Amino acid sequence: MKTAARTFSTYIAALCTLLFTTTATADNGDWHIYNAYHNATQVAALHGLVYVLSDGNLYSYDPADTHVQTYDKTLALHDRSIHSILPCAATGELVVIYENGNIDLLGNDEEAYNMPDFKLKSVRDRTLNDISIDGAMLYIATNSGIVCVQLDQHIFGDHYDFGYPVSRVTVDGQMLYATTPAGIYRGNTADNLLDPNKWSVVTAADMPNTANGTQIRPSATATQGATTWRASGSEGLTGVDANGNTVVSSVIPDSPLRNYAYSLKFVGGQRLLVTGGTFNYVGINHEGTIMQYENNHWTAFDETAAKALNSESLYYTNVTDIVQDPADARHHFAGTARSGIYEFRDQQLVANHTCDNSPIRSILPDNPRAKLFVRVTGLAYDGQRNLWMLNNETDTIVRILRNDGTWTAYYVPEVKGYQTFDHTVFDRRGWAWMNSRRATNSNQSAGFLVVNPNQHGADTKYFTHRFRSALVNQDGTTETPTLFYCFCEDLDGAMWMGCDRGIFVSYNPAAVFDDDFYLTQPKIPRNDGSNLADYLLFEVPVTCIAIDGGNRKWIGTDGSGVFLVSPDGTETIHNFTQDNSPLTSNIINDIAINGTTGEVFIATDAGLVSYMGDATDPAASFDSDNVIVYPNPVRPNYQGSISITGLMYDTDVKIVNAAGYLVNHGTSVGGQYTWNGRLSNGQRCTSGIYYVLATDSEGKKGAVAKFLVITE
Repeated sequence: MKTAARTFSTYIAALCTLLFTTTATADNGDWHIYNAYHNATQVAALHGLVYVLSDGNLYSYDPADTHVQTYDKTLALHDRSIHSILPCAATGELVVIYENGNIDLLGNDEEAYNMPDFKLKSVRDRTLNDISIDGAMLYIATNSGIVCVQLDQHIFGDHYDFGYPVSRVTVDGQMLYATTPAGIYRGNTADNLLDPNKWSVVTAADMPNTANGTQIRPSATATQGATTWRASGSEGLTGVDANGNTVVSSVIPDSPLRNYAYSLKFVGGQRLLVTGGTFNYVGINHEGTIMQYENNHWTAFDETAAKALNSESLYYTNVTDIVQDPADARHHFAGTARSGIYEFRDQQLVANHTCDNSPIRSILPDNPRAKLFVRVTGLAYDGQRNLWMLNNETDTIVRILRNDGTWTAYYVPEVKGYQTFDHTVFDRRGWAWMNSRRATNSNQSAGFLVVNPNQHGADTKYFTHRFRSALVNQDGTTETPTLFYCFCEDLDGAMWMGCDRGIFVSYNPAAVFDDDFYLTQPKIPRNDGSNLADYLLFEVPVTCIAIDGGNRKWIGTDGSGVFLVSPDGTETIHNFTQDNSPLTSNIINDIAINGTTGEVFIATDAGLVSYMGDATDPAASFDSDNVIVYPNPVRPNYQGSISITGLMYDTDVKIVNAAGYLVNHGTSVGGQYTWNGRLSNGQRCTSGIYYVLATDSEGKKGAVAKFLVITE
C-alpha cells in the first residue's frame, strides 16, 4: 500500500507541470477511401461547382474558393466504379451512374438519393452503352435494352427489350430512337412502347439532324459563366475563358496514381509503399505501378524509363512487390511477374536486373523474348542487408543479392520449377518463410518453405531447409491446401498462416524442422451446451494477416472481407464487408498497419481503403511527454472517442476527475487506450479537467496526462 501511495503522489506532483498537448488525427472507426483521380474523362457544371469523373471516381471543384471535394462511400455515394455523370437541370441533381447499374442522385447538400433497382434487377446483361437525359427523364442504353428513369419522381419507368444490345439511345421531341445490331428502332413516347408493334425500323436518314436529338449526354466539357471546363485526362480539370486562355490548370486531388493495390509495406514508421500488379493468373496485366504515401501526400515512382527499356507493351507490367533498403531510405527494389526486378533511387529507375545482366533466370531462356518471362517476387532483406528473392519457374528459385553487390543462390530440389512462390517473411530467428501459393496439375504443391541460414548470412553452404505441403493440426487431421497465401509473426513469436482451408498457427515455429511438427487451428466455442467448437474461419480463403499493436489479428479474405480477431483468435471483434462498411470490395489482397497512428490500410481488388483502428504500437517505456490525449480539449460538438496514445503494452489506465474520483478504468490495446467520454451510467462526462493515470502491467512504472472537457 505504501508503494501505491508514493506512486499516486508522484502522479499528482507531476500534473502541476503538464501542458495540454493536441495533435491532428482521424477518430477511431473512421474510414478513408484512397481513390485515384489522375485520368479525368467527364465534367458536369451544377450547384456552382464543377464535377469531374476521373478513374471512375468523383470529385468537385469550387471556382469561387478553389476548394476540391472528393466523394465516395464515406461521403454521399453508395457504390464504386462510376460509368457516367450528367447534370439534370430539371431536378437540380447530379446523376451518378455506376458500371453495375446503380444510380445516385447527388443534391447540392452533398446528400445522395440511391436508386439501386436496376443493379438488383435480374436482367440478361446490364452492360451500359449510352446514357442521356431529356428533361427529367433518364435513358440508359444497355445490352438488355433501354431503361427509363423518371428523375423528378425518383422512380424507374419502362424497360424496352429488343432482344439485342442497344448501343445508343436518342431523343427528339416525343420520338425515341434505339440503335441496335438489327437496325434503328423508332417509337413515340406518347404510345405504349412496351408493345413491340409500336416500334418501327428506320434508317439513319430518319434520325434527327444533330444525331444527338434534344437530350444531354455525358461530356468532357461544360460551360459555366464565361469559363469552359474540360476533363483533360492526366492533366485533370482545366478551364479556359472565352478567348481560349487558361484560367485554371490541372486540378487533381492528391491521390494514388491508379486504383491498383496489390502489395502493401510500411517502412520507416510512416511511409507506405504500394504496388499495383497481379500474378497474371487470368491474363490481367496492370501497368507498372509503384506508389508511396507519406505525410498525407501521394507520389509515384517514375515509369517512363522502365517503359522505354523495351518496345513490348507488356514489358513493364504487374509489379508485385517492393522493398526499401534498410540502410538507405532513397533506395528501392521492385519485383514483377514479367520482367525481373527494378532498382530505383529517389523514385527514378537505376537498373533493370533481368536474365541478360544478372543470375536471375527466365522461364523461357531460349525464347528471343526471354526478358518478358522473368518472374521475380518475394523480395525481403535479412538482418545483414542481403536481399532475398524468389525467381519462379526456374531450376533455382531462391536467389540472394548480397550486401556487397554480388549474387548467390540456394538450390531446393523439392521446389525446382515451382511457379507461384510469392512472399518471403523473416522471423525473429532470422529464418526465411516462403509460400508456394498454388497447387498445380504438374505435381506442384501449395505449402511453405522454411530456410534456416544458421547465422551465416548469405553463405548458402550452411543453409538448411524444410518444405511442407501437408498441414497437420492439433487433432491429428491433415489438410492439404490448394492455395497457401501468407504468413505473419505475432508479438509472441507465433507464426500465423493463411490458406484456402482457413487459419493455421505455429506456436512453436522453431520445431518446423521436426518430423512431429504440427499446427494449431484456433477453435471458437459454440457456447450452446454441446461443448463443441468450430475452427476459426474454416474453409474461408485467408489471403493476408497483419498484427496490430495489441497483438490482434487483422485477416483479409478472398470474398468475405476483413476480420479483426482477438490475440488468440477466439473472439471476432469486427467483420467488415462492402455491405456493412465503406470497404470497396470483399476481395482483399493485403493489409498493412501504421503502428504510430493505428490506421489499418487494406488493399482490395478495387483499390486502397483504410480504417482507423484503436491499437498503436506499444512504447518500450513510459515518457509523460509522449503520452498524448486526443482531442484536447474535448469540445461540445465532438461526438467521437477520446484516445490516449504513447502507452506501454497492456497499460492499466485510470481516468479521474479533478476531485480524484475514478470515472473510467481499463487496459490499453497495444499502446493506445480509448474512452467514449461517458460515465458508467451512460451519461456524458461533465466539463472539467481530467487526469490519465497510467501504469505498466506490473504496477512499477507509470505516466500521467491531463485533458480538458468542455460540454457547453
